Amino acid sequence: MSRRSKYTIAISKYKLPNKKKSTLEKFFRIPRTLLDDAYDRGVGAYKTNPASVRKGVVSEEQWATARTYKFIINTLLARQGKKVPTGRGHDYDLVEQAVKFSNYVPKQSGA
Repeated sequence: MSRRSKYTIAISKYKLPNKKKSTLEKFFRIPRTLLDDAYDRGVGAYKTNPASVRKGVVSEEQWATARTYKFIINTLLARQGKKVPTGRGHDYDLVEQAVKFSNYVPKQSGA
């Protein structure tokens, strides 16, 4: 088993029933489009700079999922008024958008 990122560990503390994007969207009140954007940036980062990828990461999905979790944790910190990293790879532009959706309620599917 590879080493889990600190963001994956942080998300696992929330005791979610599953880690599907629809569950993350509802639980953390972050629009699906922003979760998808963070995931897509993770895939792009994995593909464009493989030298920066840790040895234990074996797929772009692992890297992108951890980046999505990092985005969620940073959004939660920003909503609490805490300092959030703004450098490369932190998706701060997405965090700023997600903070505006703190009262976001996802649409019910099939309704």
